[in-house]
Amino acid sequence: MKIPDLSHLQFLVLAQLLADERTGRELRASLKGYRLRQSGPAFYQMMARLENAGLVSGWYTQEVIEGQMIKERHYRVTPAGTAAWRQCRSFYERTIEAAGGEDLAHAR
Repeated sequence: MKIPDLSHLQFLVLAQLLADERTGRELRASLKGYRLRQSGPAFYQMMARLENAGLVSGWYTQEVIEGQMIKERHYRVTPAGTAAWRQCRSFYERTIEAAGGEDLAHAR
């Protein structure tokens, strides 16, 4: 078995995008629910790496909020991103099974 190329954070972001496209703001808020805190620049650098790898696609929209023009970044998982997420999930499922499966939950 080959260790997945995705980090735990990338795996989580792709999982969030499997359900539906999201804005960068929505993704960052969702990650806070997992007690993950990243600066804005670090988050958008990670998203740029996912885009460069072809795992997500991103685009900007513009909105006027309280008289100010706001640019917001949106993201969608690509078929390659879905495949990478599934391969990563499969790796961890096989690893758990090889180590004793569900019995591990009681092994503390």
